Amino acid sequence: MKKIVLIILINCFLFLFCKGQKVDTMIYILPEVAPTFKYDTCTNLVSSVKEYFMDNYKMPKILIDNGYAGRVFVEFVIEKDGYLSNVKLCRGIDEALDKTVIETIKTMPQWIPGINNEKNVRTKLILPISIHWLYGRIEDE
Repeated sequence: MKKIVLIILINCFLFLFCKGQKVDTMIYILPEVAPTFKYDTCTNLVSSVKEYFMDNYKMPKILIDNGYAGRVFVEFVIEKDGYLSNVKLCRGIDEALDKTVIETIKTMPQWIPGINNEKNVRTKLILPISIHWLYGRIEDE
């Protein structure tokens, strides 16, 4: 009987303690202010991402002569602190190429998060990466 009363008291305490805490797990697609990425001296999202990839993308040697062209679409969430999470491929071209694009996305520095009601919010973004300008360094140089 004492064990049952103790379990009920613990559950009541946990319920009351946790009731006032809210965890905001909402992910926005179109917040009031869109997230952005600033890299080097670039002034907009497209040029910043392009410049970042040109500086940091490493093309696998095996793919250099294949002449891939097109777009890789990568989806991710920009967290409230600006870091990226849930990075995944939406549409790719080649498994090895897609893998290196995702690895490069995962190494990106902090973004400026989206804002809704004057608060930083989690924002989902799908980023098209054009392979035409992915001529970064060759891997293992």
